[in-house]
Amino acid sequence: MNRRSLVLIEDDAGDTILVTEMLLEVAPDMVLTCFATLQTALDEWPADAQCALLDLGLPDAMGLSALEKLRKQIPDMPVVVLTGRIDDGIGPEALAAGAQDFLVKGQVDGPGLERSVRYAVERGRAALDRRDFLAAELRAQENARLQRGLLPSPLIDTTELALATFYRPGSDRALLGGDFYDVVETPTGVHLLIGDVCGHGPDEAALGVALRIAWRALVLAGHTGAEVVSGVELVLLAERQDSRFATIAMVSLNPALTQADVLLCGHPAPLLIRGGDVRELSGPALPILTLLQGRAIEPFTVELDGDWGLLLFTDGLVEGRATPGARDRFGVDELARQLQSLVAAGISRTDLAPTLLAEAERCNGGPLTDDVAVLLVGSSGWWS
Repeated sequence: MNRRSLVLIEDDAGDTILVTEMLLEVAPDMVLTCFATLQTALDEWPADAQCALLDLGLPDAMGLSALEKLRKQIPDMPVVVLTGRIDDGIGPEALAAGAQDFLVKGQVDGPGLERSVRYAVERGRAALDRRDFLAAELRAQENARLQRGLLPSPLIDTTELALATFYRPGSDRALLGGDFYDVVETPTGVHLLIGDVCGHGPDEAALGVALRIAWRALVLAGHTGAEVVSGVELVLLAERQDSRFATIAMVSLNPALTQADVLLCGHPAPLLIRGGDVRELSGPALPILTLLQGRAIEPFTVELDGDWGLLLFTDGLVEGRATPGARDRFGVDELARQLQSLVAAGISRTDLAPTLLAEAERCNGGPLTDDVAVLLVGSSGWWS
């Protein structure tokens, strides 16, 4: 038999004895805690209480004020109101004010009292479930808005470049984290961005959206290289609420798609796929955003002759364990090895990112805890 806990707030000793005896007869499992004043009840409220029986004629609270005070301090507690008269309209008013039920003294027996308490608890639980459901719906809507901001549709027209995008939030969170990417084509070429705001949650996601939008606006305005990086860093410094930082990798492809200018700010370098080889792009790396002031911001250039592909990714893809329980990380070298093997096996380009994630999780011994974002681009000849 499950233990149930009920609070009775009643200053009339006779009514208290009557309620106690009725419940003892029909619900011996119910633990009844009695108080003579509302303030005493609020000061000594039992942590396991599931419902309150509240008299509306207390020495320190009369009428609906008693219900209002109780609900203000313990808003989720189901309340059954006790009233001495049925013709004064106080019962229906109490229901409108948030009580689950009302009982008229002298007109209720033990089974009716137990049933009222039980239904009040069930209705209270249902109300909480509805509230949680609505909150979950609001979170889902917010996630959708954040996702549209973090992971936009690429703004690209050329048919000479193919691309695939991939995003998977960390396994222990419903909310998006701070990973983001973007692709924009302008008269100067195709510009790629991938980045990561440290931390996880709506604040980081909102900051990631601000950085991505700032990057797109700067690129569309014709800015390149150092101007874009400096502008994004200024937005980060202006919008962050604490010491959060961000990392980004930028790749600007010339109109002929034969050359790439690369800027790395604390972010893993993209992997270049050409022929049967996969290698990490090597060149000068800058520190994280927030630490660039006073530093020379110069991209390094990579020649892209022939057919080629580029894999841009966030560090969530490589920071899992090399084997279950190991201290060593999966790492960029293993990612490159796996990518080379998959390309050699002829796997579909659109399946590369999810397959790489599956392999990283296999090595990790379970789902990765960090968000993973991947941007895969390649010349039309390599993609086919």
